[in-house]
Amino acid sequence: MRLLALLLLLPLSLAAQSGNYAPKHHVRIQAEADHLFLPVSISIKGKDRAAVDARVEAIRKELEKRFADQPGWELREISADFARAESKSYASRPSGGSKLFGDDEADQGDVTYVANARWELHTEADKGLKGVETLRTKADGLVKAKSDDEKQVVGHPEYVLTNPQDYRNELLDQIKADFEEAKKHLPEGQWTLELSGLAAPVNVVALGGKRFELSLSYRMAFLTPKPEKATK
Repeated sequence: MRLLALLLLLPLSLAAQSGNYAPKHHVRIQAEADHLFLPVSISIKGKDRAAVDARVEAIRKELEKRFADQPGWELREISADFARAESKSYASRPSGGSKLFGDDEADQGDVTYVANARWELHTEADKGLKGVETLRTKADGLVKAKSDDEKQVVGHPEYVLTNPQDYRNELLDQIKADFEEAKKHLPEGQWTLELSGLAAPVNVVALGGKRFELSLSYRMAFLTPKPEKATK
């Protein structure tokens, strides 16, 4: 992945004092997205629970077929559920009250089942607009046209950085270099580098388009002043 820029926010002076004061600093780099994806969701309804589940499975297999044996194109299932009785609105009862009907209600012979599923259709970021057009083609026609029981929503394409943790070592190397450089401009003494959040995920912020900012935080603590030389 091509690195776009390197941004560092590190004060070159810290108060030379004993104690536990250790301001937090961040080291930041910018990187380009490696993938773009198109979100797709479906909702299937029907009177037969098994038929609804079977229809979702048929759509899944069709999507898998469209992505099979095509390096650079990937299908990721985000969520899917089994068909369940659709929750109905509050309905009036003969007694004049109201009650929410759902799976816990006795089957009155007029139950509608619904199942939902979501996928992300991925390709390399450098495919750009042509990649988006191909993903839209792969998502086209999954549900039956003009059917009130089958609905499909194709979301907006987005760029994504799929493996931000791959940049951890690069960020750590930068922290080490900045720590050594900062000590040259700080009072003499014993300084320590604290990485209390080392186990935490790399922070990722989308900057727009293909650009992402990745960062890790650290602290520099002043432990003791430099020992004075003994005088005769």
